[in-house]
Amino acid sequence: MRIVVQEWNEKYHVQFVWGPLEQTYRLPVEGSGGLQVVQEFAQRLIPEVEQVFLSMKTARSSALTTGPSDHAKP
Repeated sequence: MRIVVQEWNEKYHVQFVWGPLEQTYRLPVEGSGGLQVVQEFAQRLIPEVEQVFLSMKTARSSALTTGPSDHAKP
């Protein structure tokens, strides 16, 4: 898993990337405590992020292997 922290539009964007999947969490720059605090925040999120990635992987796999549904037809 790759973790990317960027400052953009007055927010820190903490992005977790695992293969084709990604999760992004945003924190306001003002009052955040700085980059070090944001990095510590990201580290504390890792266990939950991993669980969400596993759910996302299952959902993605299911959606890719399931044929077209009747309600999706025009």
